[in-house]
Amino acid sequence: MWKSILAFALGWSVLIAAPFPSAYYPTKNHPRLWLTAERMQALRILKRKRSRRWRSFKALCDSMIDSDPDNDPWDLKDSPQNYTAPLALMYRLTRKRAYADKALELMDKVSTDLTRYGDPDHQSFYFMGLTYDWLYDYAGMTTARQNRYHRKMKILSDKFWKGWDRTASGTDSDANLLTGNLHLTFGAALYGDYDDAVTMLDRAWTGWVRGYYVDHGTSNRNIIKAALGGVYFTGMAYFPSTDIVGISGYEMTLKSACGYDVNVKEKVLRPFWKNIILSMIALTEPTRRRIADYGSWQDPNVLSNQPWLRRAMILSTYFAERAGDRRTAALGNGYAERVNIGDYNDYFLEYFYARPDANASDPYRAQLPKVRFARSPDFLLFRDRWGTRARWGIFRGDGSIPMDQQAMDQGHFSLWRGDGYLTKGARNYEALSHGDFFNTLSIENNCRVNGKSCSGTAIFDSQKPARITRHRTAEKSVLLAYAMLNADGQWNDSPRETDPVANVKSYRRHFVWWGDYVVIFDRLRTKTAGWSKYRLRALSEPQIDGDTVTQLSANSRYKLLEKTLEPENVVIEKVNEKRLWRGIPDWVVNRSERHWQSVIDLPVSTHVNVLNVIQTGDADLENFDPLEHLSSRANSGVRIGDRVVCFARKERLRSAVRYTLHNTVKGMWHLVTDLKPGRYALYRNGKRIKELRVAKGDNTALFKTDKVLPKMTIRLRRL
Repeated sequence: MWKSILAFALGWSVLIAAPFPSAYYPTKNHPRLWLTAERMQALRILKRKRSRRWRSFKALCDSMIDSDPDNDPWDLKDSPQNYTAPLALMYRLTRKRAYADKALELMDKVSTDLTRYGDPDHQSFYFMGLTYDWLYDYAGMTTARQNRYHRKMKILSDKFWKGWDRTASGTDSDANLLTGNLHLTFGAALYGDYDDAVTMLDRAWTGWVRGYYVDHGTSNRNIIKAALGGVYFTGMAYFPSTDIVGISGYEMTLKSACGYDVNVKEKVLRPFWKNIILSMIALTEPTRRRIADYGSWQDPNVLSNQPWLRRAMILSTYFAERAGDRRTAALGNGYAERVNIGDYNDYFLEYFYARPDANASDPYRAQLPKVRFARSPDFLLFRDRWGTRARWGIFRGDGSIPMDQQAMDQGHFSLWRGDGYLTKGARNYEALSHGDFFNTLSIENNCRVNGKSCSGTAIFDSQKPARITRHRTAEKSVLLAYAMLNADGQWNDSPRETDPVANVKSYRRHFVWWGDYVVIFDRLRTKTAGWSKYRLRALSEPQIDGDTVTQLSANSRYKLLEKTLEPENVVIEKVNEKRLWRGIPDWVVNRSERHWQSVIDLPVSTHVNVLNVIQTGDADLENFDPLEHLSSRANSGVRIGDRVVCFARKERLRSAVRYTLHNTVKGMWHLVTDLKPGRYALYRNGKRIKELRVAKGDNTALFKTDKVLPKMTIRLRRL
């Protein structure tokens, strides 16, 4: 009770930090942070071999100790803390006093006035803890200096801690991770010298197990859990640029100074680094020059324009190997050798985590799966080959709510053929706040930007993360990728808000990729009717003929045909995004991202089903392959070419299915969805031909028929 009264009196909603486990208080002599025997041996070998990373790192440090201020790092004067650790490490490796003296000079210059930094959460203040530890026995580290650094680090820790449960320093995942890493590294460095070091450790542990922003926040360990699929949550750009520093710093400091090995103590987190590597490989476009859009104002395309990916891969390969996965670490090293991911100016961390004897294997020859489902966040990644001219794409579910970057319903997909996109979303700055609401085949939700309606997703801010709750992949006998997105509820539909969003009761999106063919079936159930629109994005001006849209890739080499089978007799409008988004600032959606849309007004109803079929091919593709709409009271589906997909019209699993095809061909593959798990008998024209098993988790039956018949009735019955 008294703690609650004290917290209330001080104006803090929650005051008490989670105590750092005393069993893991640092006990080692200095240096205790990061400089393990393994690391020091590797760094010395790289120095002796005069490796490229060593030369770049040495050049950085030398630029700061020479007499020419013109070649100093651009932010040295304003952010001296960002260069203290590199200089301290250089002293440990060379024993040249000039490096240590400069590091201490910069430590003295660090300001505790956070208002001078545009984004203080993203400064490398934790370098001060490393520098204190690494120069602990240096003659220039006097007692007076130590005492000044104690006070300075305490002031910084206090300022970042102030309002930790409700203010902006805790709303972003990167700020949480970097701030927690600051408290941890300060506390681990100062433990034994300064009583308040334990307070800093407690603050770090609070971030690790509880999180800093209580309304939307989550613990730092749960941020990592929410990204175990490797694709990372909505603001993926933050992973390679800042989050990775906080995550790796937590793991490195806990292990080296505190004896707390995350891979042993929290085994659920062990696959994180492996999955990051595999996802970066899968997200890289077949040309290997670009990476998939992931919703950010920063250029998400050209790999050499986002060089922090280089640092992310270097760190990921190091920590994947520490987690015991040498094979994936070798794939990461091989990726970095074969893909131009640019040079990053973080020469300190790139050098620190380098391995002189690193194995490298070509990920494009490693027989990695062509179809991969990533859980948390939920992505379906698919391609027909690992060559440079693959059919390739992504279906997004996201599946996490990290801080204020709430991952919404999405259901967005991208399709690539040969050497270019046929459809994809537009990247935009507000994706980090509102989800990727300029996506493909999106259902609008009445969201507004600058007072004007935007083309949104069905769920604006979700109470629950959208999840891909069913999925199935196949590669051997037939190449298939199937997923069902499940997105329900609103984050905030309060009438007191400026722009309350229309409430969605349920939204299910079924997505099937079958090489040249894509089938999308949506069930949308809402409390209010009449606002729904359906949008397909195009990179060049589309042609509309009744219920069919034709659009070319940006280079005009490939074509996409899209037909709306349900609702019938739709009216499709062509929209120029340059006009549609005239009121949206360039910094939100860059002008180069504004292309075209085909817009369908859906029926005025609270129950809407939408069935679309897509075929892709070369630019001379004129018509769909044999196309048959499978529509009945129970079923909604399509036969296109030699592929059949059948969905339940209502939102429920079924134990029996029946549909009829006309003019069948040999070797037709069938995917039947929305089935209860169990054993099923398969009948063709009344004759039982085989038994199938439907698994929980995909709820589908996949089978092949070889008969050529003018009429074929398929029946499935649960045994």
